[in-house]
Amino acid sequence: MLLSRLMIFNQKEEECRQMEAYFEESGYGVISCSDLDELMDIISKGRHKPEVFVFYIDDSGRKGYDIIEKVRAVSDMAIIIISKDSRLDTQLYAYSKKIDDYMAEPVPLPLLEAHVEAILRRFSEKKLSVETAGAITIDYESRKIYLEGKALKVTAKEFDLMEYFIKHKGMILSRDKILDSVWGYDYIGGYRSVDTLVKKLRAKLTKQYPYIQTVYGVGYCFDV
Repeated sequence: MLLSRLMIFNQKEEECRQMEAYFEESGYGVISCSDLDELMDIISKGRHKPEVFVFYIDDSGRKGYDIIEKVRAVSDMAIIIISKDSRLDTQLYAYSKKIDDYMAEPVPLPLLEAHVEAILRRFSEKKLSVETAGAITIDYESRKIYLEGKALKVTAKEFDLMEYFIKHKGMILSRDKILDSVWGYDYIGGYRSVDTLVKKLRAKLTKQYPYIQTVYGVGYCFDV
């Protein structure tokens, strides 16, 4: 059984493979890549939802932090930076980008694993089982949705879509992104599946709570 999902980026392919093999041996589900374009494709499409992102910055300057900003803009996963640069000002700059940990080389893999485990413990303690957005309360453990305290009768897919909307509140979400994240990237259906499910959710929320807004030509935005 996989413990947790981990994403690794290291432009040194051999090191990247070694890191991937090490964490897979430890039971982690690992997504790894050595190419920036591939990394951004993985992140933008939201097909995978790693809990921790290990980002190896292979320079002594501040290049690569624009990637961190893009990652943080779309995900709240924990971010660990590994760098050759141990200077205090660089580390402070990194933390200003809302990372969770900074490790200066050399970093033995057992030590990196210890840092990953510590972050996962901290995050699991903070993880909410119930979340509220406006008049909606969603219980992730029981997979129930409440509107003004009254339980709504929803299908499994309707729950998944509402969960996705709430976790991305205020963000403009394309139909492609919704399809990939809620149905899966290998789903052969089209935009009609998204529009139909949105219509059903809107009907259950009633016109009094128009939280799911259409962004014409793009997709939807959930906001309260």
